Amino acid sequence: MPSSPSSLPDFALVGGGLVGACLAEELSSRGASVLVLDSGTEPGHATNRAAGVAVPSLRYLGDREFYDWLRTAKRDLDADMARLEPEYGAFGVARPILRALRETDATTYGEVLDAIGVGAWVDGDELASAAPGLKLPPSRRYLLDEDGLMIDGRRYLDSVRRRCLDQGVTWQQGCTVREVSAEQAAVAVRTDGGTVHADRVVITAGAWSSGKGLAESTGIRPQRGQMAVLRTEENLSCILSSAYYLAPGVGDDIIVGATEEDAGFADHVTTEGIGHLLRFATTAMPGLGDSVPVELRAGLRPVSGTGRPLVGALPGHERIFVSAGHAGHGLLSARCTGKGLATGLVDDDWDALPYSMCPSHPLDGAA
Repeated sequence: MPSSPSSLPDFALVGGGLVGACLAEELSSRGASVLVLDSGTEPGHATNRAAGVAVPSLRYLGDREFYDWLRTAKRDLDADMARLEPEYGAFGVARPILRALRETDATTYGEVLDAIGVGAWVDGDELASAAPGLKLPPSRRYLLDEDGLMIDGRRYLDSVRRRCLDQGVTWQQGCTVREVSAEQAAVAVRTDGGTVHADRVVITAGAWSSGKGLAESTGIRPQRGQMAVLRTEENLSCILSSAYYLAPGVGDDIIVGATEEDAGFADHVTTEGIGHLLRFATTAMPGLGDSVPVELRAGLRPVSGTGRPLVGALPGHERIFVSAGHAGHGLLSARCTGKGLATGLVDDDWDALPYSMCPSHPLDGAA
């Protein structure tokens, strides 16, 4: 529906997944008027299909600034659980994470891991007691971190969205955005139902964040992640992170995932992908051979050319921003991203966001 200049919201967010919801809450808590536009029948396409492992990945250890930011994100997520769960219901559960590393990776990152205090090396009898029921190859080195976490993305998003509505955020579901363009005094957001204007716009549409009629593309693309949910009488006491991961869910099920596939916007599971996952699951935990697959699902992670989220102003635009490209750590880092971006938008203080996440890098072709 059209908006008149006198009723312009301070911010319109294009996309109502967890990244958009956390930003909407952060902006509204700072006194800004916020409009969220989401195209789905329900919010959170990727959020609702995420497996839920919410731990900084060791793949980012080579970039200490970014890895440390992810560790800060984990603390922000812990704070979200303490703040939101008493009011809106539980959405997370603490689980130890056992990482199976190749010897070369253990050698490469061993000193860094020891220096920053991420987990403890385990083997022999300690390994057997830490991971009962698992059949683990002796060729790997094992790092046990007690500070693991599983998150139910759907429940987390629902909690944040309800807080947004309590704070006065306007949320329009089933609203497909076709184009975003800067005008002289505002930004026009053209939807199937008309044109909405806002003082500033943030693209938070996940894998769908490229295009939207902008002069530049964000370069964000979808990456399919397939996973399976297994019902079993077996007990898994920790998250196993290896070629894939095996994790106890927030409920009683076990989750095995996830593939990383360039399959465009095809968000269906495949026989080949699920086959790889089930072979991994039953090899790592033979007792799962009698488990029942109760859900097979695939989600589309938003990934960028740099492997880092893009958060900030689009080059050449003073009123159009982006916050997308969180790949497999959206549940972990959505709150930290929202806090940092809201501080930048409201207070012009951008220090909380790693410089590697500035959108000008990938759009200029820099690595």
